[in-house]
Amino acid sequence: MRLTCAAALVALACPAGAQDTPAVGIGLSVSEQGTWLCRHEDPVEALACARELCAEQSPGLECAPSAWCRPADWSGVISIFDPEKQRTRVLCGAPSEKALGEALAAFCAADQAATTCDLVRVVDPDGNERPVTGVIFAGGAAPGSAPEPPGEPGNTQ
Repeated sequence: MRLTCAAALVALACPAGAQDTPAVGIGLSVSEQGTWLCRHEDPVEALACARELCAEQSPGLECAPSAWCRPADWSGVISIFDPEKQRTRVLCGAPSEKALGEALAAFCAADQAATTCDLVRVVDPDGNERPVTGVIFAGGAAPGSAPEPPGEPGNTQ
């Protein structure tokens, strides 16, 4: 009898499916006013939640799903500036905050229309959001960002 009770307590304390818990991801939605996110294991739920938050906080503006990230790991939101307009992009799934910064810098530098990109938000693997100011990456259209032409073969400068 004691063994049965002990087994029942263990079963209640450690559900069989605990190891099979789905990974939580983040869904992101954007408007002209910003980016909103929600965490959930179901992408449809996460994206619907993010779109609803966006619609509530930026009335009258179009809110579009931007990204579904699972695993979310380290995620970041950048504002991309070019002579024509400002755009928002999300990058997620980086293994560390340092890797996220390096990936965002490379993303911005590869955008031939971008003059600069501002990192505006970082989200850690637990879903904690942190606004960021003062982190600016050079875009592909920034002065001096064009790659230098290769030298003549055999020329060692």
